[in-house]
Amino acid sequence: MNFRIFAISIMISLVWALSGCDRAAEDEGAQGDGGSTQAGPGQPAAAVEVGFIELQPIAISRTNELPGRVVAYQVAEIRPQVSGIIQSRLFKEGSYVEQGQQLYQIDPARYEADYAMAEAGLADAQARNENAVLVFNRSKRLLEENAISRQAYDDALSRLNQTRAAVGLAEAEVKRAQINLDYTRVHSPISGYIGPSALTTGALVSAQQQFALATVRQLDPVYIDLSQTAAQARMLQARLAEARLDDMDKTTFKVTLYPGNSSRRYRHEGTLDATDLAVDSRTGAIRLRSTFPNPDRLLLPGLFVRASVEDVGRSREILIPQKSVRIEPNGEQSVWVIDADNTAVKRSIRTGAAHGNHWVVLNGLEPGERLIVEGTMNLREGAPVKPEKIEIDTDQLEKDVPPDTLNEQVPAPEDPPPANSEDAHGESAAAIASEAEQETRGQRQ
Repeated sequence: MNFRIFAISIMISLVWALSGCDRAAEDEGAQGDGGSTQAGPGQPAAAVEVGFIELQPIAISRTNELPGRVVAYQVAEIRPQVSGIIQSRLFKEGSYVEQGQQLYQIDPARYEADYAMAEAGLADAQARNENAVLVFNRSKRLLEENAISRQAYDDALSRLNQTRAAVGLAEAEVKRAQINLDYTRVHSPISGYIGPSALTTGALVSAQQQFALATVRQLDPVYIDLSQTAAQARMLQARLAEARLDDMDKTTFKVTLYPGNSSRRYRHEGTLDATDLAVDSRTGAIRLRSTFPNPDRLLLPGLFVRASVEDVGRSREILIPQKSVRIEPNGEQSVWVIDADNTAVKRSIRTGAAHGNHWVVLNGLEPGERLIVEGTMNLREGAPVKPEKIEIDTDQLEKDVPPDTLNEQVPAPEDPPPANSEDAHGESAAAIASEAEQETRGQRQ
């Protein structure tokens, strides 16, 4: 056991010796690196090779991502207009039904009898009216010959008017009886997909009952009702007005959909239809309604979605690679630029949200400036540089634009760097020392 403890002690000594060698090598390397930018006394500073890009505005789309729900384009709740027993259901639940297609048949026996009674009443009223016409014409001739009194003539005219009114009333009764008889055949008012039936054959229904027999929904196209805060909605409406003034032919604005929590776009684009003119008192939000085609019926009513509304078309912004931005100890952002004398200058900037692997610059940089993107590790203020231009592909940036590109957001500071090799050696030595101490304690016990 003593030999084992002795061996462990030798290993600890070797680890600490290796750690000291690493620190010495790092110090020498740091001094060597410093020599690349700092010359000795009386010698000019050597230029540092750096790669730069020339800043130019990039055309991007301004979008806002909003939460929303799918709403059926048309909804019809099927309710009976007359009371009776359901004789048959004439559709398959969940199937597509056409406008005017019969869905239910209610027992028509009572309404057929009412219709026959109304027709008989009409025939009686028409016969009375014909008799009243004959009496009136005869009374009119007799009055001209002074064969009857004026009172008899007036009575004949009154009976004629009464019979005419009776005919009109009888015709209305026939029409109402016909309507009620037609209501025994329940039809679909719209084309769409019908849900499950609430009642079966033989069930008793009543006129204008509270619950529906079934519901028909038109699912192609569909509405997407989005929710946006009142302040943002006012800004959106102002930008829409400006865009329409700039281009009078453009009256619609595209909407991109992301179903559920998916990051994949819905393959069909929608259009912004209208904005609500009232603010919800509970949420402080305004409803925006857009329309989307839904030929595959992937968007079902009530489904949660996210949508990106293109509110002002395309604008030109300055984008810079994220790797070129440094986070200072005080939390500010800075980059290295090259001035006219080919010297490095540190510049404070403010960025917006991420656009791929780039930041949208809000202020601090101007088009045409040279931004250093490579070789920034050993730069210092005013150091001479040897610039080399780097070409970047901006076509990809213009094609695919994520939501909330231009929201004024400041990125979080970068994560602290991982532990260096010295810390790793220290942790290993500490672990070995702890193991040796435990061995010694076990031997003493």
